[in-house]
Amino acid sequence: MHMNLRDTVAYYEELIRGTSPFGAALAWTVILPLGQPVSFPEAASRLIGGGHPVLVESDEEFDEAAHSMDFIAAYLGQAGPATMLVEPSGFSYAGREQVMAWLSHNAQVWHVSWNVTSRRDLDYAAHGQWLARLPEFHHEMLHGTDPGALAEEAALLREAAEAPWPRQRATAMAIVEMRTGARLPEDWFDRPRQVAVVDQPITEQDPPIGLWHHEPDLDARLRSAPEETRRAVLLRLAGSLVERFDLGATPLGHAVRTAHEGMPLDAELWEDMRYAWERLGERWAVRLAAPREEYEHTWPRWVAANGVRHSLRSLGEGANWFDGVTYARFALGDEWPSVKRWIREMICSGSPLQA
Repeated sequence: MHMNLRDTVAYYEELIRGTSPFGAALAWTVILPLGQPVSFPEAASRLIGGGHPVLVESDEEFDEAAHSMDFIAAYLGQAGPATMLVEPSGFSYAGREQVMAWLSHNAQVWHVSWNVTSRRDLDYAAHGQWLARLPEFHHEMLHGTDPGALAEEAALLREAAEAPWPRQRATAMAIVEMRTGARLPEDWFDRPRQVAVVDQPITEQDPPIGLWHHEPDLDARLRSAPEETRRAVLLRLAGSLVERFDLGATPLGHAVRTAHEGMPLDAELWEDMRYAWERLGERWAVRLAAPREEYEHTWPRWVAANGVRHSLRSLGEGANWFDGVTYARFALGDEWPSVKRWIREMICSGSPLQA
């Protein structure tokens, strides 16, 4: 083993054996840009396919909730040009094939994870494509669209397979550091960090939340419209979802009425809206995604509630984000074309060409 690699493996062996939580569970993803560094907001956006997840500052209470998997939380950090994401439960969202592809736009992405189910993975993606996975760190299980991209790494992990714990895990972490230059520090959780809070995916296919993936023309027209028009569209859409899915008696309905009156939404109301959305989706609370087919009647209402939440959230940020429109499109199904029509009409009515 190369001297530098041996020293790096020794560092991670000590880290895993130490007081950090990494011995029991870890999901560590590193984005190595091929151009400019990836900012935290950009990394968060890529996590959901071009949407706009909430970024919060962690504290002790937040950390406790994140470790219990109450939601998907990706802690963000910087190491030179690389951007790092850590998911403390080890049940990785960032390590999903589709998500790694999004993260790897104009970048390489390396991912290593393990959790209490004994699952272990090393993954690699580049230039918007997930390329290879090494499940259980076992060379014979190497697969992907380009498995040869991890052939050298598979050989290194094979050499460590019979070594005492935690040599193989430490070797996987050392591989990520050697390939990216990013080191996971032992005091990772000793200070507040920015965290991307990702809503539970609405299907097992991990659809992107960026509207342009589904409606490129509509997205472009909305982005080109004046802020006043964008705000009007989002507010009308939120009201339509509340009415269509009988959400008027919930905090979501109260929030829409408050927004219509031009009043700000306070922190308590935002929290109430989130709790209402979580209650609507309680059937999927312990699952990594929501299978629509099992609950055809309740699933659209849950997705619509998220459409309301995110449409109202965008109003407070210049009406520049259209995550709520994406959720509305999924919730409405066959009814979406008629809604899309009136959105286009609202945009056109504010266009200089129609003046």
